[in-house]
Amino acid sequence: MVDLQEYGLLDDALLAAAKEIRPLYYIEPINEKEQKQEFLAGKVKSPHFQYKPLKYDPDQVQVQLESIEVPDGPLGRIYQTALRNVLLDNELIQKRGNKDIVRNNTHAMYGVPSGSLVAYADELLRQTPDVEATKEVAAESVKEALEHALISTGITDWVVELSDKRLTTVYPAEKRITLCRTRKFGDKDPARLCVHEVGVHTLRAVNGYEQPLKIFALGLPGYLPTEEGLTSYFEEITGNSDSETIRDYAARVIAVDSVVKSLDFRQTFDRLKGYRLTDDQSWNLAVRAHRAGGYIKDHVYLEGLLRVRDFAKQGGDFKTLYVGKVGIDDLPLVRALLDEKVLAEARYLPAFIK
Repeated sequence: MVDLQEYGLLDDALLAAAKEIRPLYYIEPINEKEQKQEFLAGKVKSPHFQYKPLKYDPDQVQVQLESIEVPDGPLGRIYQTALRNVLLDNELIQKRGNKDIVRNNTHAMYGVPSGSLVAYADELLRQTPDVEATKEVAAESVKEALEHALISTGITDWVVELSDKRLTTVYPAEKRITLCRTRKFGDKDPARLCVHEVGVHTLRAVNGYEQPLKIFALGLPGYLPTEEGLTSYFEEITGNSDSETIRDYAARVIAVDSVVKSLDFRQTFDRLKGYRLTDDQSWNLAVRAHRAGGYIKDHVYLEGLLRVRDFAKQGGDFKTLYVGKVGIDDLPLVRALLDEKVLAEARYLPAFIK
């Protein structure tokens, strides 16, 4: 039987750390626009990125986290890995620009793309039409769609905000969704992002917050391929996927593989251009893979989609995956904790799996 009190302090410490240690926030280049202009003009071979100053003391956080004792047992091993990952994120934020540390740390957390995944990505890019949708939908319209999706699901304590950050992002620790204020979206994007950002990312986090241990809201170690696989799979079954998104996920694998193979930024960019990608697409993908020195996790999107497709073919239990941000490999533990009444069944479920 799990002693919840025993895990309480550890759970609180990880939640507090997650609010401070935000790798995606701290590895986003603040001089990308200027560097892009110089790179595309041929003035520099590789961009030199600058990053936001830290708003927390990474050394203090490290000392606090390393002082925590983790109980033994299956759940204890989950927390041990989660604690390790937070420390790896903390270190790579502190050492942004150090290729060895950033690549080694992200490799430890997310692995690297297999040869078969790279070959599949290559095939997708060569065979999938490169049709780019017209994008005229304002960010404000997407914001309203996301807000409506939250309300219709019964979620009232999350907010949707416009941001200068180019990517649409969900921050579970802050109960916040952000999207770029200046970005234009395609006609499918309001519905697609409601499935993607609310139907998967937010609902799994909300159910996680219903659990006695908030690690289920922040994400168990290794949950990310399942998380991103669910978004892509449900986009497919709801009719909201498109060839542009699939090509993008395949190209992310190629970009990560380029970093793994020690290609520099220019070589990565040129390799992506070889797949009929535009300068903008190739730049954005190369930045994602090379930011901070090589933040290599983008292969999990396509990797996760293949895993979730297989899970669905085998009659997988999607409702149990919604108890929180858990991975397919976590289901035996999740079911055991449900049987022990440690975890509660998912309260919030998207309409497409009811």
